[in-house]
Amino acid sequence: MNAANKEKHPHIPARNVLDRITLGGSDGAIEGLATTSALNGAGIGTGTIALAGFAFAVAGAIAMFFSSYLSRRSELRSLQIDVDRERMEIETEPEEEQGEMRELLEKDGYDAQEVEVILQRLKKNKDLFLKEMLRRELGVNIEEVGSDPFVWPLFAGITFLLLALLAVSPYAFPVPRTDALLASVGLSLVALFALGSRAFVPRNFNLKAGVESALVGGAAAGLLYLIGIAVSRF
Repeated sequence: MNAANKEKHPHIPARNVLDRITLGGSDGAIEGLATTSALNGAGIGTGTIALAGFAFAVAGAIAMFFSSYLSRRSELRSLQIDVDRERMEIETEPEEEQGEMRELLEKDGYDAQEVEVILQRLKKNKDLFLKEMLRRELGVNIEEVGSDPFVWPLFAGITFLLLALLAVSPYAFPVPRTDALLASVGLSLVALFALGSRAFVPRNFNLKAGVESALVGGAAAGLLYLIGIAVSRF
């Protein structure tokens, strides 16, 4: 693509993967921070917090992977049912499907002449007809049907593990509990801000979303820390 034809504002590639990274990472950071803060507030030693936090991070990552996998597999099966049904209707009820497509095109603002041109093109290519019908009627991207159900869950699980371990990491060093808590909070809030604001995609940077994400993490840590203190007094 030459400079004259290059898209001025390109779209984000692999948007769905980035969404899973944000989801898994945010969950890992918030849950890891909240868990270690609660244990810290309860007066547990840093070594024990590090061990418990590591176990939580691994267990949480595994749970995130399998829950995301089951959800994605179910979603893909539903998409396949939609594809099969639309393909059958195009084969057995072509006139009705063409009428539906006509209405959808008109709803999108195409005039009568444009609608006829598009319909003539689609009638010659059933695969293209199917693709457009799924996209316009159901909001389904047919390319997703053949995607690997492991990819999105894998990214979610890995980022959960990494961000949860980030919250736990200060407790692995021989420092006072207060210093470990402050370091854990600082690292986690920076990570949450980066994920929430999409700082890793500069053209989609969102300051407000980043601040909101960090505030949620901070509130969770503060609440669980107070709960830890309360529990330790019983």
